[in-house]
Amino acid sequence: MVCRNAGRLSPEAGWAALVGGGMRLTDYGMYGYALACAESMRGACELAVRYHGLATPVMRIAFEVEHDVASWVLPTLDEAALPDVDTDLFRALLEMQLGTHVSLTKHVMGAWCMPARANFALPRPRYAGLLERVLECTVAFDQPRTQVDYPAEWLDRTPQFANPIAATQVSAACAKLLEDHKWSSGMSRRVYAELTRTPGRFPSIDEIAAGLCINARTLRRRLNEEGTTYLELLASVRQALAVDYLSTSFLEVDDIAAALGFSDAASFRHAFKRWTGRTPNEYRAGAASPSAG
Repeated sequence: MVCRNAGRLSPEAGWAALVGGGMRLTDYGMYGYALACAESMRGACELAVRYHGLATPVMRIAFEVEHDVASWVLPTLDEAALPDVDTDLFRALLEMQLGTHVSLTKHVMGAWCMPARANFALPRPRYAGLLERVLECTVAFDQPRTQVDYPAEWLDRTPQFANPIAATQVSAACAKLLEDHKWSSGMSRRVYAELTRTPGRFPSIDEIAAGLCINARTLRRRLNEEGTTYLELLASVRQALAVDYLSTSFLEVDDIAAALGFSDAASFRHAFKRWTGRTPNEYRAGAASPSAG
């Protein structure tokens, strides 16, 4: 609905590609941090697919390597199976997605990392020149499939913010977050995404409601209809992060409590015992044990 309205109201042809080209890693919270910390371009691409659910996607993506070409491949309209999406709106979604891929790849690897070419399985639009400027490569139309290509030899290059230790920790956090919100949908999923957007800072229900352009009362009602509450979602995020910190870091319990927004360590210990049946120290000792799990 948002994209449909944007297309109707925007005076700029090719607006969707411009939106995608303006996306940044920091727009994606923990998912963006995982891509930034990856140890190689290949690793970043694999993480992008593995944790794509954290990016609240509108369509699936595929990453393929064939001979000397690495490609992001997008589905056809039939394959995407999006309800109430016509050809014009689907073109906008494809343009936005490719613009996002190109922008995020440059943020991970550096400004030098521009695609070799892009293909659209759609006719050439009148704003084809804008697409070439946004994607920074030659663009072909009426192709068998929609994709953006990079030289496969680049896949072993190191991203500009690579950090093996952070990569391991953030990847574990992403895996836990993805597992924990598989059950969530609709409004609860959107609230969950907002709570995980900036680790260490959890917006209030009023802040989230304002960001979603509704009032807090309506948000509470919508969450209740989905069988959850803001406090339950906040507890789920805090628990996932607490487990990750205790399992993969050497942070003191006091520091973890502060990072999760608890007023003191005692409050955190009480909450963690309620979530898991163990104290933070007991959990950490169990996680470190060879027989744990």
